[in-house]
Amino acid sequence: MKSLSIIRHAKSDWSAGVDDILRPLNERGKSATKLIGNYLQQKSILPDLIISSPATRAQDTAKAIARAIHYDVQKIQTEPCVYFGTSTNIVDKIKTLPNTMNDVFIFGHEPILSSLIYQFTKNTLEKFPTCAVYRISFDMNDWSTLKLGKTEFFIFPKLLQA
Repeated sequence: MKSLSIIRHAKSDWSAGVDDILRPLNERGKSATKLIGNYLQQKSILPDLIISSPATRAQDTAKAIARAIHYDVQKIQTEPCVYFGTSTNIVDKIKTLPNTMNDVFIFGHEPILSSLIYQFTKNTLEKFPTCAVYRISFDMNDWSTLKLGKTEFFIFPKLLQA
């Protein structure tokens, strides 16, 4: 059994006046990472590997959530294809993961993440909000045999706000 959590970066600060790849999180985004991080921690979901886009907002989201779930932020792998590539590039990357990795988080961007979700579940999302988590389980033991999976849950910050 393998699990993949597809996570969109939290809300970013458009007023920062920097190139897209360097855009940081805004205060709402930082708050959202706490909500999602606490949710994952309460569910005792701890990945074997976190992969992130090189974009600042994705890196900051990954690090904040990693801290919340007690994952070593030094072990986060930056993968350029999550920002610069296509969904096919990301699938190819996943298929090469070591089979010792049973639970993987990927932090990235739209619209590529919705494409991955569709590819792995055939579910079309009307919207994939910032800091949303779409978790999929796969009935397989070898990443190279990646096929359709089953949706475990889809959560985003607005669902967790009191």
